[in-house]
Amino acid sequence: MNLTNLSRYLSLILRHKPEAIDITLDEHGWANVHDLIDGIAKNNPGFDMDVLEEIVRTDNKQRYSFNPGKTLIRANQDIPFRLTWNYPEMEPPE
Repeated sequence: MNLTNLSRYLSLILRHKPEAIDITLDEHGWANVHDLIDGIAKNNPGFDMDVLEEIVRTDNKQRYSFNPGKTLIRANQDIPFRLTWNYPEMEPPE
């Protein structure tokens, strides 16, 4: 199992094409880890949580983040523009 190729594939899924493995991202770019693993493992037998954690841990550009419970994952960079950030609307200072 080539971790570099898997990392590139993971990046493609989380940044541009979640539909490639039939998953969806929430409005903040988070994907369900279980669904992600199941989707990638269909074409990459042996892909599991241990492999995913190794990719996240060893990525020299720190491309990915887990939520605290490791139930969600997202790309840290180049999040698609379709995401909304839910910042409160504010008046600019004078």
